[in-house]
Amino acid sequence: MKKILSAHFFILITLFATSTFKAQVRPNAIYGDHKGFWTSQNNSTSYVTTQETNNLTAFTIGTTTYATGANNASLTANGVSFVNENYRSFPTSIAIGSTANNFLIGVPRFVNGVVQDQNNRPTLSCDTSLGFYLRDGVNGLDLSSAIFNIPTQSLSFLVNVLADINPTCIDDNIPDIIVTQVGAPSANFDIFKFTDALGNTVGVQKDVNFSSVSPSGKALWNFYYAGNCPHNYNTGSGFSGTSRDTRILTFKLSDFGITQDNYKNAVKFVQILSGDSDVAFSAYSTNSMSLYCLENPVTTGTVLDTNTGITSLGRAGTETTNNNWPMIRKGGFLALESNRKPLVITRSSTANLVNITNPVEGMMVYDTTVNCLKLYVSSAIGWRCYNKKTCP
Repeated sequence: MKKILSAHFFILITLFATSTFKAQVRPNAIYGDHKGFWTSQNNSTSYVTTQETNNLTAFTIGTTTYATGANNASLTANGVSFVNENYRSFPTSIAIGSTANNFLIGVPRFVNGVVQDQNNRPTLSCDTSLGFYLRDGVNGLDLSSAIFNIPTQSLSFLVNVLADINPTCIDDNIPDIIVTQVGAPSANFDIFKFTDALGNTVGVQKDVNFSSVSPSGKALWNFYYAGNCPHNYNTGSGFSGTSRDTRILTFKLSDFGITQDNYKNAVKFVQILSGDSDVAFSAYSTNSMSLYCLENPVTTGTVLDTNTGITSLGRAGTETTNNNWPMIRKGGFLALESNRKPLVITRSSTANLVNITNPVEGMMVYDTTVNCLKLYVSSAIGWRCYNKKTCP
């Protein structure tokens, strides 16, 4: 969506990278789960405009369709052959810096078949961060919610500084990053690149003019003011109840000039938006990269007591004065509690781990050679340091 001022802001993604310079690719077709199943074509006249929630379920590059993992069952049920991949949105946050009328939250025009208008519309909570709209939906891949005309500011994708790129994915010719533009783009450039810890570009940067990218679909939107609380419904002409084109590009790690020689230097992925950008999400392949997991905890279902515990605080028991311990610690098999006695698990050097003749998946040991807590993953992977927080 256009605005008068041309500005730039930064989205920083902390991770490690890898590969060689090529061009970003617009998918031949994209697929979604709008009303169960939806697809686009190259020819814009064939688009079915989405009106409700629509998660990106797959995209086609050349003759290969890659499933995103958002709804493989929908693809299978509709006869779509695909390569099974898995993508997640980068976990991002937005600092509110504008009350401009064109700084907007975009959501679907319809909910369960019912039109949402000025008199019948959802209330958008001010307790929900604006970053939520860039990472909601299945795996964060919702094409039908977005932030439009994000103002000039520095945004950080909240990822693990210890996260890494799988070097085997550098030259596998499978897309590693997906970016979106779901409003009317300007002629200004968005910039994508990897950098080192000092902000120096690793490999090459990619300059993208989304106005030169053909749309891949179309969606019908409602708009709410993002910079004010409450987020009031936008009744202005040309806003709520109008459609916008959906544009998608994919990148491989090699598109950024990342190689086996330089990927360890790349600790951030930087997306510099033009100031006119309208973002539904930016996403990464979980096969290629490991990032922080920011998924919400499971809070539904049966809450189970922890029935066994060891405490040095002298408060075990069901009496009120003893805090019903350890039953008050929910969902565990064993509770250990002390304010002066640490837990020491089995310690071993890396060389001596081979002496554990029958390791079991999930077994833990402290490796004194590399100074990390290790978990046994499988016979194929072996022991791995437990130092990267990520989604399963």
